Amino acid sequence: MIIRKEQPQDYQAIRRVNEEAFKGTVEADLIESIRTSDYYQPGLSLVAEAEDGRVVGYIMFSEISLVAAGRSRFILAIAPLAVLPEYQGTRVGSRLMEEGIRLSREKAYPAIAVLGHADYYPRFGFIPSEQFAIPAPFDVPAEYFMLLELYDGSLENLAGTIHYPAAFSEHV
Repeated sequence: MIIRKEQPQDYQAIRRVNEEAFKGTVEADLIESIRTSDYYQPGLSLVAEAEDGRVVGYIMFSEISLVAAGRSRFILAIAPLAVLPEYQGTRVGSRLMEEGIRLSREKAYPAIAVLGHADYYPRFGFIPSEQFAIPAPFDVPAEYFMLLELYDGSLENLAGTIHYPAAFSEHV
């Protein structure tokens, strides 16, 4: 298994992975909207490639805003993380997460946000955003909107609100 940055020739395979993983087109459409926005970070969109060269997993990290004390700064959001059904449970998603977190730290972002499964993301260090005095920007139970500090104390004194780009509200 190889984890690498997405390339334009991967776009159709990425769409297929997301459509199969989520049984629909919402996430695949979201990816395409983000790719055409200012929030897209090409170095933080990763594919998992099987030994036969097939794309079997995908993760996208894009910029969102955290507004605290009247000041806005970029953090990252994960949306989506997808793995073909036949590869789920084989650590493909974990390997994508681990590499994405590593690259996000290299780029010196302070944190990553995710709206996701309360049983899955905590294994990577994510905790409910409310513990940082940052409420979920969506009407969801608090345990589903989580943040990961990429450095010790990187969210200290940054209590505030998170704003997602329009692409998210158009497709979610």
